[in-house]
Amino acid sequence: MKPDRSQKRLGKSDLMVGPISYGHWRLAEGTSAEAGDKTRAALDAGMTMIDTASIYGYPDFGAAEALFGEVLKAEPSLRDKIVLATKAGIYPPTPYDCTPDKIIETCEDCLRRLNTDVIDLFYIHRPDMLTPHADVSEGLMRLVEAGKVKEIAVSNYTPSMFAALQSKLDRPLIANQVEFSPLHQDPVWDGTLDQCQQYDATLIAWSPLGGGDLMTQDATEDSQAGKIAAALDAVAARNGVDRGAAALAFTMITNPEIVPIIGTQRVSRIAEANKALDVEMTRDEYYNIVVAWRGVGLP
Repeated sequence: MKPDRSQKRLGKSDLMVGPISYGHWRLAEGTSAEAGDKTRAALDAGMTMIDTASIYGYPDFGAAEALFGEVLKAEPSLRDKIVLATKAGIYPPTPYDCTPDKIIETCEDCLRRLNTDVIDLFYIHRPDMLTPHADVSEGLMRLVEAGKVKEIAVSNYTPSMFAALQSKLDRPLIANQVEFSPLHQDPVWDGTLDQCQQYDATLIAWSPLGGGDLMTQDATEDSQAGKIAAALDAVAARNGVDRGAAALAFTMITNPEIVPIIGTQRVSRIAEANKALDVEMTRDEYYNIVVAWRGVGLP
């Protein structure tokens, strides 16, 4: 088994993206020149979806978007080469607010910071328990009808939350962005991946390397993480790659429509992520990683 290298359609939309995407959650740590270098490296590597959020850069709210907006202002031709995704809904220390007016206000601020007139993919970043799904739907639909966003999606939604919001919408949610990695395999077992297939939505995987923890984990440690690292190392050694490539391959082999997001801030590491696309994994090796995470054998 190998990852599918082909372009991916996001849900039922017309948006097509590369098999791996590039995330900006740490972009504000650098300069606009560095942001431009990272973005061009991602595009050169086929990572055509650029993922950011209004909260990225906090406590400097909107800092990552503003930095990328400088890049787009200086080099407008980049805008037509990317699928631009951003998010609303997190406002520390509140922490969440998905009322219609707040969603719209945030989107308008995103557009201004990003120096663009439309967001390709606009997410609700986290569910707001105080806002009924019908009200969230109202905010999203007003943005679509105003031409400010092309497609809508959610992040960190449970299957029941996804279904409830979808029932109030006149158009499909095209993605659910959730944490998924060899260290966090819950989406396979809690119904999230099944639901994405049911609704023809795309599962976007954030933190596919376990927040970087996988790269530093001692594979000899007698723990869940240690056993996962050892199982990944066996795959990595056979393929002549590092543990990160094996972990990234795991997410994509789980389902050919899953799109993982990498967030490395080292330009040289961006292109190296594509080594995961050539990783071959046997069925036994895959399930060894699953069993290491579960801590018990499969029935």
